[in-house]
Amino acid sequence: MTTVGRGGIICRMWEKVRDFVLRALPYVASILGGVLLFTISLDNVSDPNVADLITNISASLLAIPLVFLLYDYTNSRVSRRLQETMTVNVDEKINTLVLHVVLVLRKMLGLRGRTTLMGINKMQSLSEAYIIKKLRMDGKCMGLLHGYYGELENIIYRYGRENVLSTDDLRLLTELGRHISHVVNEHHLRGNRRIIARHVKNTIEKVVDWLDSGAAIAMKFEQLLAEAELAGPAGAAPKDAPAE
Repeated sequence: MTTVGRGGIICRMWEKVRDFVLRALPYVASILGGVLLFTISLDNVSDPNVADLITNISASLLAIPLVFLLYDYTNSRVSRRLQETMTVNVDEKINTLVLHVVLVLRKMLGLRGRTTLMGINKMQSLSEAYIIKKLRMDGKCMGLLHGYYGELENIIYRYGRENVLSTDDLRLLTELGRHISHVVNEHHLRGNRRIIARHVKNTIEKVVDWLDSGAAIAMKFEQLLAEAELAGPAGAAPKDAPAE
């Protein structure tokens, strides 16, 4: 490990310790204040009313940190459970969207047969020359890709703002959306098949990168493929693009 690497680890550990101390300081101060007041009231206060008042204040100072600690613990548990639920939800949405994009690309390239993870991985090896030769584009395919690009942008905005997606996920999905939009825009503006083929190939690579980003994602996607196959052609077919 390099000196820079060790320095970075030490710096992160120090930041965690500092954050913990800053968060714990008010609770510790309140507890110490309560103990101190209670101790003073035992030996130095002769008036029972004043002693009772100090005892009540001491009890409050001791109880308040416990209430807030219980609130923080409950809130962290609920937040963690919500985060896990949202993560599962967004993975399912992205996998479904990615599957629809793959089906449209396979249709544009004239690829037939079952859609499998192995088949999607093999699509990476398609050359630009092969894509240029096989590429068949129509208004419906471009409309579908345009709709999926819009859905992907909404997912990136919503779940990125809520910190459900990691930085790497956001970067990967943003690049995927960028290449999809380039396919659609180039088709509408100039129709340069070489440029379109390049972005189709890049789109396929980003799809594979997403599926390779985690074992859980690949397993869920494979399950999604199995469900689509059981549903038949209607279940596997991409949905219509949303109306603009």
